Amino acid sequence: MNKLASSLLGVLAVLITSPATAAVLANTTANGSVAFTYDRAAWATVAPHEAYTTISGTPTGLSGPTADIAGQRWMFPDRFEGTSWVAAAYPASYLTGPTQPLASTLIPMLVNTYGTNSFAANHKITDYNSTSNPFGYIGLGGSLRATSDFNQPGASVWWEHLALRKDSADNVWKIYATTGAGAGSVFELFNVTEETVNGNLHLTGDYKFGNTDWYQFFQGSTSAVINPNMSLGHIELSPAPEPSRALLACAGLMTLLLRRKRVA
Repeated sequence: MNKLASSLLGVLAVLITSPATAAVLANTTANGSVAFTYDRAAWATVAPHEAYTTISGTPTGLSGPTADIAGQRWMFPDRFEGTSWVAAAYPASYLTGPTQPLASTLIPMLVNTYGTNSFAANHKITDYNSTSNPFGYIGLGGSLRATSDFNQPGASVWWEHLALRKDSADNVWKIYATTGAGAGSVFELFNVTEETVNGNLHLTGDYKFGNTDWYQFFQGSTSAVINPNMSLGHIELSPAPEPSRALLACAGLMTLLLRRKRVA
């Protein structure tokens, strides 16, 4: 291999192996998609013990330990709707009957656009900017219903038109339901990493109930003692794919080698 090819391959190796700078730069925006994963066993046992109630919330007099088995799951996600979802009819859509957890523990959600809603009505429009609006929303094309085995024969909660947002009160990233009867902060992110990739935000973290609106609601309306710090899953916001530095360098290398071959 000639010296030029050797040098270019060396540069390519550096580009491939060099890590991205873990920092959020000025005027970082958000696009791409979110991968939301849930730990089914953690959702099922985040409260170790619970009382059974009727579908209207009246105690039956029975209680028991929670477990990741049918009839004893404290909570599980049983329905997901994407970008075409408009709204859950209250209360009809909240009455589920016998259900099972979602088959896949990975839920993909697209990021909504700036300025104009690109999804069905009621989705949150993204307005996050690391400089001008650091506490703005990153709207997602996703709505999630969660059900408990302890509320029989099956009442649920809808967290509709989800969004990511850093709470200005405590500077913590949270997952919000932005519309409907279930609106409010649902989960807190922890073990968070943030960086700018091609001008857009790359964000990863685990999530827990923490001190969110829904943690406070569950603590006040059920007999369960919820562990607010139990990790319930993971979330990653990935910017839309763009040609990487490595691919661009590889293309440049091939072009130069072909030119030299033709000249030779």
